[in-house]
Amino acid sequence: MVGDGMKALHKDFWMEIRKSKARFISIFLIVALGVAFFSGIQASSPDMRYSGDAYYEAAKLMDLKIQGTLGLTQRDVKAVSDIDGIELAEGGYSTDVMSGEDDARKVLHLESISSNFNLLTADEGRIPEKSGEIFLDKPFAKNRGYKIGDTISVSEDGDSELLKKTTYTVVGIGSSPLYISFNRGNTTLGSGEISGFGYILPEDFDQEAFTQIYIMVHESGDVISYTDAYDNLIKKIRKHVEGIEKEQCSLRYDEIVAEANEKLDDARKELEDGKKESEEKLGDAKKKLDDGQKKYGDGKKEYEDGKQQLSDAKKELTDGKQQLADGRKQIEDGWSQLNSAKQQVEDGLSQLNAARSQLVNSEAQINEKQSELTAGYEQLNAAKQQVSDGEAQLQEAEKTLESKQAELDSGREQLETGKNTIKETKAALTSQKEQCEAGLVQVSEGESQISSSEEALSGQQAQLDELTSQKEALSSQAAELQAQYDAGAEAGKTEEELAELSTQIQTLNGQISAMEEQINAGQAQIDGAQAELTAKKSELAQTRAELESSLTQINEGFSQIEEQEETLSGTETQLNAGQEELDKGKKELEAKKTELSAAKEEIETNQATLDNGQSQLDAAKVQLSSGRQQLEEKQAQLNAGQAEIQANAEKLTSSQAELDANEQKILDGEKEIQENEQKLKDAKKDLEDAKKKLSDGKKEYQDGKKEADDKIAEAQQKIEDAQKEVDDIETPEWIISDRNDLPEYSDFGDNAERLKNIGKVFPMIFFLVAALISLTTMTRMVEEQRTQIGTMKALGYGKASIASKYLSYAFLATVGGSIVGVLFGEKVLPFIIIQAYGIMYWNIGDHMQLNYEMHYALIASGAAVICTMGATLFSSAKTLAETPASLMRPPAPKEGKRILIERIGFIWKHLSFSWKSSMRNLFRYKKRLFMTIFGIAGSMGLMLVGFGLYDSIMDIALLQYDQIQHYDAMVINDDDATQSQKKELLKFLDGNSEIDHYTRVQLTKMTAPKEKGSVSIYVYVPENTENFKEDVTLRDRKSHEQYELTDDGAVICEKTASLIGVKAGDEIALEKDNRKYKVKITAITENYMGHYVYMTPSCYEKTFGEKPEYSSTVYTMKEDAESDLETLGNEILKYPAALSISYTSSTAGQVERMLGSLGAVIWVLIISAGMLAFVVLYNLNNINITERQRELATLKVLGFYDGEVSQYVFRENILLSFIGILAGAVFGILLHRYVITTVEVDAVMFGRNIKPPSFIYSGIITFGFSMFVNMVMHFKLKKIDMVESLKSVE
Repeated sequence: MVGDGMKALHKDFWMEIRKSKARFISIFLIVALGVAFFSGIQASSPDMRYSGDAYYEAAKLMDLKIQGTLGLTQRDVKAVSDIDGIELAEGGYSTDVMSGEDDARKVLHLESISSNFNLLTADEGRIPEKSGEIFLDKPFAKNRGYKIGDTISVSEDGDSELLKKTTYTVVGIGSSPLYISFNRGNTTLGSGEISGFGYILPEDFDQEAFTQIYIMVHESGDVISYTDAYDNLIKKIRKHVEGIEKEQCSLRYDEIVAEANEKLDDARKELEDGKKESEEKLGDAKKKLDDGQKKYGDGKKEYEDGKQQLSDAKKELTDGKQQLADGRKQIEDGWSQLNSAKQQVEDGLSQLNAARSQLVNSEAQINEKQSELTAGYEQLNAAKQQVSDGEAQLQEAEKTLESKQAELDSGREQLETGKNTIKETKAALTSQKEQCEAGLVQVSEGESQISSSEEALSGQQAQLDELTSQKEALSSQAAELQAQYDAGAEAGKTEEELAELSTQIQTLNGQISAMEEQINAGQAQIDGAQAELTAKKSELAQTRAELESSLTQINEGFSQIEEQEETLSGTETQLNAGQEELDKGKKELEAKKTELSAAKEEIETNQATLDNGQSQLDAAKVQLSSGRQQLEEKQAQLNAGQAEIQANAEKLTSSQAELDANEQKILDGEKEIQENEQKLKDAKKDLEDAKKKLSDGKKEYQDGKKEADDKIAEAQQKIEDAQKEVDDIETPEWIISDRNDLPEYSDFGDNAERLKNIGKVFPMIFFLVAALISLTTMTRMVEEQRTQIGTMKALGYGKASIASKYLSYAFLATVGGSIVGVLFGEKVLPFIIIQAYGIMYWNIGDHMQLNYEMHYALIASGAAVICTMGATLFSSAKTLAETPASLMRPPAPKEGKRILIERIGFIWKHLSFSWKSSMRNLFRYKKRLFMTIFGIAGSMGLMLVGFGLYDSIMDIALLQYDQIQHYDAMVINDDDATQSQKKELLKFLDGNSEIDHYTRVQLTKMTAPKEKGSVSIYVYVPENTENFKEDVTLRDRKSHEQYELTDDGAVICEKTASLIGVKAGDEIALEKDNRKYKVKITAITENYMGHYVYMTPSCYEKTFGEKPEYSSTVYTMKEDAESDLETLGNEILKYPAALSISYTSSTAGQVERMLGSLGAVIWVLIISAGMLAFVVLYNLNNINITERQRELATLKVLGFYDGEVSQYVFRENILLSFIGILAGAVFGILLHRYVITTVEVDAVMFGRNIKPPSFIYSGIITFGFSMFVNMVMHFKLKKIDMVESLKSVE
């Protein structure tokens, strides 16, 4: 019997699944979605690390890299290889070169190809196999238009000759594991940024020493990149490498210095030998030259003496002639000047007499003008007084008009207020009248519906009466059978003979009891419905009376309004008349004002004319006085000139006689000089021949000496320079780096970490919503089948057997959904996310590793099973605790109560019957209300968080590098540069017309302690605080209140303050050179990338006890020159003081690319949240309709059409959707704030704001899903069978 019962129960279990496929599938899908999302997002982070590690392993990416300041040797390679734990070490070559022409020149990083490290991936062509071939970076080749077979020319910097060739043939294009994304690093060449890389064979490098050594660590392939195990292994080996650094660097230093000193010694010996030989040859030549010089000197002295005597005679003769000519010319000039002076004196006397006459006339005119001006000033003062009196009268009239205008305006305002009041009252009365009339129509419709319902109840009463008759008939049969049983017992029949009769009696009695319960329940239902209809009748009658009374009051109100309108019309007429009179007065006032203004302008014009005339007159008086003084001075000069002319005429007559006597002496001297000249010509020819021979010998000697001296000086200078270079050689250092120093390698790890942080929060909320909806579904299922549970208990099934059906149902749906969720989520979601990152991080997608993370699968599946099984167990236990009889009866309907909105009369009265019914249904079933709101709010909140994450993450590059940091580039200075070199760079920046402004800054990296560990902080000290305001904006993130740097303390970034746990007014501890310094925080500023502490130079000096050393320079281009940013960078890097340049635009682009890869992840979140919203809404609506099937069927029976029934349900759904969307917006804001602070890494602060469009998109998507579900449910509502649904459930 027990076996048959369990078999029946097992059969019922599978029938239940078939009957409630929609419910089973909804639980299955919700659990699958929750588990898939939770386990998929959680598994994506390790899968990203596995995929990256698989690519690095396949490409043999180096674990460590060593670079030496003086190069590296094969001895260094061997020493590194001998370190325990190092599997392989190999030396390589690299250099930065320029490629392209003019403005298109770009920096290319060339590196030697290795078959053991950093294997290349060729997308086109092949790897170089012979000298002169090159493998190019794919983005560089694409941007520059290089194809397979093209040639590329490169040029080295300055005197560098590290390459054997400068032209190469492109044989391959692809990627390198050293550059997994767009960033190529910085350089000291060109614009300061490397544009691409190229690989050539080692033999194409002309270098004695290696530029780097690549290291492969033993067992690094057994641990996964981006894990603590890998990092610890590399740190351990790195310490071993650092342990041999000092010894190897000392050996390299000794080797280089010894080699250099040996070369210097050879050069010095060669120089001394050359000096000795040169001195012997030059001594012989000098002796011969001295003998020839002596002979030539004696002959030249004789010639020079004769020549000097002749020259002296000639000079005397020439001087005499010149003196004679000069004397004659002076006499002629004297007579000419004398005659000219006489004429000037006569002209001056004439001009003097004319000026005296003109002076007298001008004085008379000035006196006459002064009289006219005095009269004009008197008339002007009188006119001014008249204008002043007129202005006073106009002001008084204007005040009177303004007072009257104010009275009219006040009256008009009162009039408008009255009109508006009447208009509003009339509109309100009209609206009330329409509502009353509509209410009467609804009352009539309600009365018709009640009549229909009464007829339906009458039919049900008739069916009940018929059932009562059947019961009475069965009672009669039972009485007859009982009588037969009693008679048989008296007759002495045995129990076996009476057993059949007893069974029939018990069967009939059972049927009679069941019929009695059915009759009682039906009668109670009819009585309840009858009472409800009676109450509704009374309510409708009362409503009709209230509406008719309201109509009467409304009509009386219309009559009062007409009377008030007539009164206001009369008042308006009076106001208009007053306004016309006032406007007329204003026009007259304006006319008077115009006349007065014209008079004032005329007075001002006349005043200016008079003042100008007086100024001219005063100037003329001054000029007249000056003229008198000049006339007197001229008269005195003319009298003195006449006396001087007379004296000079006498001197000229005496000089003429003396010149005539000297002319004869000069003619005799000329003859004697001509005879001596011929003798000197013969001597000169002999001297010139001797001089030529001597000059040739001397030149030959000097050329030889100069050549020897130049060679010796040059060799000496080279030796000195070389010695200085040797003396300046410092002990070399090794620069040891690992994978984290590669461009983009650490960024990929950071992205995996961000995804891990997202996986900690977002999927948990997602899973919580899914689990609660599953819990609700199973709880409702158990409540729906309470009658069936009661029947099973009555038939003798135990509680455990009955509960096992529902537990098995929940377990099967949950486990099935979990399995599908794990299978789908841990493969598809990581695949989508890694593929999305593969757009930015090359080749990683080709080595994708998708592993099932069983601990995430077990956590998600276990949580889902516990939630649904726990809910099912709780509901089953609660239901099974009741008796079979109470379970076989339907649960008593909830008692109807007045809801809150019903107490607000003016709202409730204006609601229609269907709206009132919807409102009561919403608040009557509060559990259903809150679960629906929670489901919609959860979905809305999750979608809003997805959009909000996109807003917060995508905006930080724009916020950081547009609204906060405004400078275009930062020049990093060379610490080894001299002061003169630094001044040359500043002079260039000062004189460049493309730079708007620049600021020297100190940017020092320090650390600040936090609760666990420390934070790396850059202390930013600007030299010019005024320029700093244009370079960096310090502001509060929420209020955008701007701050200024002061000497009172420092300004720190918001993220920095959050990590350290400080606020404005506190002190922050900064650690520099193992010493701690404290500085007060004056403000906390908005910042998204990195950690900065901003100080003034004075504050820095006060804090650290030293003046800042400005090691960098930031500059901003003029707006019309921004396109020349890189060209200017090329010019700056030509100066020795500039080490490198960092462009803000490049940094911003790198940040955008890094964060852009998160966009695909966020869209996965948004789409998943949308899918959850659809399933949740469908499930809740499906349960809602199933629970209310009898109610909805009753509405159909009462005459509601399918569309009206749908509207009845959809109205509630729409209201709940709106409430859920609003609640979800609040929930989404709170969740977004929590998620955004959780997913951040220490060095980055994401935005905290959600853009308005995100709210709109989330709301529209959620509401759209709600409307779509309503459309689907409409067809289910149409299929409700009125007869079946109204059948008794007992």
